[in-house]
Amino acid sequence: FVKYTTKIIKQHSSIREDTVKLLIKLQDNHEIETVVIKHRNHTTVCVSSQIGCQMGCRFCATGTMGIIGDLTSAEILEQLYHANAVSKIRNVVFMGMGEPLQNYENVKNAVLFMIDNQRYALSPRHVTVSTVGVVKNMYRLTEDIPAINLALSLHAPNQQTRLKIVPTASAHKIDKLMAAIDNHIKRNSEVIPSHRLRINNNNINKSPIYKSLKTNGVMIEYILIHNINDLEEHAHELGKLLSIRRDYILLNLIPYNPTDVAEDYYPPTKEAVLRFSEICRSEPYNIHTRVRQEMGQDIAGACGQLALVNKQKSNDIISYDIEDYPNSNHNKDINNKVKKADDSNSIAHSRLYITVLTLLLPTIAIVLYSIKPNR
Repeated sequence: FVKYTTKIIKQHSSIREDTVKLLIKLQDNHEIETVVIKHRNHTTVCVSSQIGCQMGCRFCATGTMGIIGDLTSAEILEQLYHANAVSKIRNVVFMGMGEPLQNYENVKNAVLFMIDNQRYALSPRHVTVSTVGVVKNMYRLTEDIPAINLALSLHAPNQQTRLKIVPTASAHKIDKLMAAIDNHIKRNSEVIPSHRLRINNNNINKSPIYKSLKTNGVMIEYILIHNINDLEEHAHELGKLLSIRRDYILLNLIPYNPTDVAEDYYPPTKEAVLRFSEICRSEPYNIHTRVRQEMGQDIAGACGQLALVNKQKSNDIISYDIEDYPNSNHNKDINNKVKKADDSNSIAHSRLYITVLTLLLPTIAIVLYSIKPNR
């Protein structure tokens, strides 16, 4: 019998010590990553819901791993347990490895455990489930646990642009995503019965507690990628899409973090981020917009960077725990190593030439002296 089925095998802290990344080994020896983010007045844990991810978002390192399997509700909850050992957790965000709504039942059960008053007793408003857009389960989540926060990884203002960076967009079109968002907003704009909470060890509350959830809306996540979706025209198009919902949404702009992916993506310029944000905030859109302060880049713990990258073999050979993924960065590493080998050979040859020349110099000098012309 063991109390917990998972254990921390590595722990990395950022230079500023505001972010801690935990490498956690599961009972079947697979590994996942969890990130603890320390803010001024509270601490958030970013939990994983799957081993890898099959959504394949082209800017996300986790997507390069493919899908290995779902985490159990216990494995999700144990991430919160381990995180609490680092710092007292107030907020939980399902934004780690995996697509939470593809592991619906385990994620739902873990959330219900977290917000149970006799268990972790987290406020439902401090729990956020993020999705790239599994529409059917967005409706289920709204119905089953309407009190928690929903975040949609949108990343583009139109279907054509979204298809370039989110392959699953072909199955979940933007109009369907917006309909699911509107449903969540409508449900949370009503006075509704809260989830039933255990009030002691023996009794379950039989009378629903009614709460107004008018302040509980939806977060729209938008990765800004240089010259892909960060242009002014994209900002105006996004503003038009979201402005009719502006009273209920928060637009979270996330500058792209450099990751080991096949595409040659780059972070946006500071000027582009500010301009994009300004357009969305201003008339006629007036969308509540914020730019995420990225934390944990130096330990590959920022948004889109979780892919077990700290697991490197010796001899400077890059190897992923799940599978090697051929991409431009990997090819650059190989080319660099080949170039280093060529440079080493050149240096060795140069040293040989110098040695030979040094040995021959006295002989050359004698020969030259012997043929010195008479004056």
